[in-house]
Amino acid sequence: MEEYSSNIKKEPDDSYVWTCSIDPEYYRESLKPGLYACLGIAVFLLLFGGYLAYKFRNPMHFGIVVGCVAIYLLITALTFRLAFSADDPHETYKMSDIYIKNGYGKSSVYFDYDKAKTVIITGKYLELMGKVKKIRVYTPEGDFPFVSNYILNRLPGDCERRYDWDR
Repeated sequence: MEEYSSNIKKEPDDSYVWTCSIDPEYYRESLKPGLYACLGIAVFLLLFGGYLAYKFRNPMHFGIVVGCVAIYLLITALTFRLAFSADDPHETYKMSDIYIKNGYGKSSVYFDYDKAKTVIITGKYLELMGKVKKIRVYTPEGDFPFVSNYILNRLPGDCERRYDWDR
């Protein structure tokens, strides 16, 4: 594996990989949809359990559902409390000629450059926005010029570029 810099490594498939710190507030905001989904599942289970208990006229069924949902919510609370308490979250990125990816495995997010409608350039990160997807690309200190030039040269011509040096 050839190195581009001390922080960015070039892979055999001509992609680049790095890990760096990201903004803790951005990280916490990205966790909120998962938390809301977990809470929505709990509400659905309670409503459905209540419906079944009413339908079969057995309140004990609802008690079992409430107990299971309570355990589920306890696990959810502990997991998200741990995740929200991260002081220095890190993210891994993979940058190729056609996409940028952050994260690992099934939790990774791909963003194809040709889907970009807007890019916000801040000096600390690039924020790529499409019709639906949005991704922030943080870079190791000193490598922002390389990463930003690499990505900006691959965006479509009609992609709006905004500069926000105050972020």
